[in-house]
Amino acid sequence: MIPSSLLGERTAKSRVSAALSLLILAGFACMAWGQKYHPDHPVVQEMVSRGVSYLRTAKPTRSSVNGDLGNQLLTAYTIYKVEGDPEDPLVAAAILAAKNCIESNAGSTQHPHKAIYELSIACMLLASVDAEEYRGQLAKARDFFFKVQSTTGGFVYIDGSHKNSISDISQTQYVVLALWTMSQVGIEVPQDGVIRIVQYLLDAQLKDPSAPNSTGGWPYQWDRGTSVMDKTTSHSRVACGLSALLIATDTLGLYRSRVAQSSEEEELIPTAFKRVLSEIDKSKRANFDRSKIDAAVNLALQYNKTHPYTRQVWHYYYVYSVERFESFLEIANGKQNKSPDWYNAEVERLRSLQGQNGEWGGNNSPDYDSVLPPDVASCFAVLFLIRSTQKAIGDLKEGMVRGWAELPSDISSITLVNGKPMNTNEATSIDDALKMLEDDKKLQGEDKLISEKFVFSKNPEQRKDQLNRFARLLRSRDYQARRISAKVLGRSDELDVVPELIYALSDPDSVVCRAAETSLRLLSRQLDRYHLPKEGAISEQDRIVAKREWRRWFLSMRPDYIFVE
Repeated sequence: MIPSSLLGERTAKSRVSAALSLLILAGFACMAWGQKYHPDHPVVQEMVSRGVSYLRTAKPTRSSVNGDLGNQLLTAYTIYKVEGDPEDPLVAAAILAAKNCIESNAGSTQHPHKAIYELSIACMLLASVDAEEYRGQLAKARDFFFKVQSTTGGFVYIDGSHKNSISDISQTQYVVLALWTMSQVGIEVPQDGVIRIVQYLLDAQLKDPSAPNSTGGWPYQWDRGTSVMDKTTSHSRVACGLSALLIATDTLGLYRSRVAQSSEEEELIPTAFKRVLSEIDKSKRANFDRSKIDAAVNLALQYNKTHPYTRQVWHYYYVYSVERFESFLEIANGKQNKSPDWYNAEVERLRSLQGQNGEWGGNNSPDYDSVLPPDVASCFAVLFLIRSTQKAIGDLKEGMVRGWAELPSDISSITLVNGKPMNTNEATSIDDALKMLEDDKKLQGEDKLISEKFVFSKNPEQRKDQLNRFARLLRSRDYQARRISAKVLGRSDELDVVPELIYALSDPDSVVCRAAETSLRLLSRQLDRYHLPKEGAISEQDRIVAKREWRRWFLSMRPDYIFVE
């Protein structure tokens, strides 16, 4: 029989042991949670940094996807998407090469074998760096694409040397991505041409009962009326066709408008800021049967479900296409995910395959790829890691709805409001916020302590005073105060604050500039209107153009207003 004193001692030890076990388990849980990857995760950033360092030293090589020029443009585009510096020597040289590429192809009847790929990447680079400055070249490229578009809607090797000039799913994807990038920066893309692309992709999708293992995928090449058709597919071809279809439909506004509509119905966007479509806007919206597109998307997803992916040739091309179609699927589903399972799984794989020099797919890499040279494979890997497509798409809810993306370090200050985390230390009224913003000692740089759920006073005099105080804060020395004011003023639904927001477009802090433009987009009911670049550095020319265009809009509303510098 065990003495009671010893039993008590063992019981106490057991409790301590159990407590330690729980702490250890909690520690492992935290470690596991910490490995939920996203583009800002330190592991991912280190991988990206090593990849970019490699690209800076790699000599552009010819590949079966791009020629030497295409690889030069792809490398510069990747570096720019990571660092956002248009004056970087590699980026600057590629900008000049991109302009020459567009000018030489648009004015000639003789084209290199990889012209479509090269032109597409050239457009993506120029539109990302400065769409206003390169608007002329981008318009030429757009017109050229539709000039050489095949009668079935796809795009071919325009030198006529490849497989009897049959339209190519991969080339079509690149053109669609270039057109989408242009449409995102305000360059008009004719809808009839994009509709033909969508129809081509719908027609090309494999649905032959005699080849059930390929159903839902896309062949390498397809054209209506071709006597011998390829009835085989692969994961990279499915990713290519599906991403092209989703990008094209987003260019037409089919899925994005659905997101905006559902957001309004769920009251995620306040009534005052709901999208207001003019009759002209409505007439431009594509009239396309969404059910056909949804059916094609579901068929492709079913292929992926019934054919689990295993490492294949063209792996890095596949990886880049996956990031694209998954990002656009988020639009179709109306929900973005900061750290999805597919991203985490591929980050782990890329982490294990990165070479000692920072490359992927090279001779020094554990994953030598005989199809793509290491500079191309590394570009595709880096673009995947930074979620370049999701980054270009931006926040579906325009930054107005926040979920669990960031939690404060002091978890004890968190409470749940309508199922979402809310800091109990937040200022919960306009007056509280103004007091904090106007008192540097209280603000202490913590903009997250300012609630986004403000309600301006219904009393006209008090409301005017609140707006004037926020407007004055746009000239504060504290950049946090300027950021918050630029953000909050857009929620006022008052056109009187527009001149102050236009003034804020000159702010040296890029976050203030973008917050001011977001507020202007809300007040103007033009959520798709951008004059500042969505990402990267904002140049003085960007600020000048944005101020000019928003002034032009405001004067159309109030023609008697006089702007004073």
